[in-house]
Amino acid sequence: MSKTQYRCATCKRTWSAQKAHKEALIIEAFVEGLSINAASSLLRLNYATVQKRYASYRSFLVQKSEARYQRAALFNEYDEYYYLPTSKKGNSRYIFDAVGILGMLSDEGVYTLLLPDHFESLKQNSCDLEEKEAYAKYLQHHKIARLESFDSRLSRFWGFLETFMHRFKGVDHTNFIYYLKEAEFRFNHTKEEQHQILGQINTCKHRYVENSKK
Repeated sequence: MSKTQYRCATCKRTWSAQKAHKEALIIEAFVEGLSINAASSLLRLNYATVQKRYASYRSFLVQKSEARYQRAALFNEYDEYYYLPTSKKGNSRYIFDAVGILGMLSDEGVYTLLLPDHFESLKQNSCDLEEKEAYAKYLQHHKIARLESFDSRLSRFWGFLETFMHRFKGVDHTNFIYYLKEAEFRFNHTKEEQHQILGQINTCKHRYVENSKK
């Protein structure tokens, strides 16, 4: 094994310094909010390579968020929110596309949980459109909430989420959780903290030692 290779002290897996450097650059692009296309162009990397890494980061963030939820002792605020892309707001045809989210606040920050899709059942219901719209609006206006102030951190998060999601086009319900958790991650952590957390995406990659020291 050459001096430019590294070995994990735990699992003995090896990889090159060049690969580790590339990973660090992609993490930097992700933290800075670059799109996959912009990052692949800037770093001169294959689009599919960057896309795969971004997807792995988002999957990792879902897991990290769940772990944080499990250790949270108490949530002192909560708020129910229905997200709908800006382009669909104000049009009754799209009211069933809203995504229900429960936001909760603890000492560690904001945690989000996707709510059951009440609107999916309405789509299958045989009642007329006017009745469906009335029920959908009822769900949106009779939400559970416990906020300590109007300008609470949770309220600010909803505004952050709206701005964040505006960057993406066509995020479907299946993949929405990944972008929601990315927004949660960015809202809760500074860029420096984001770098540190994403550096843990592969345990092996932050526990390696140089081959020359083994």
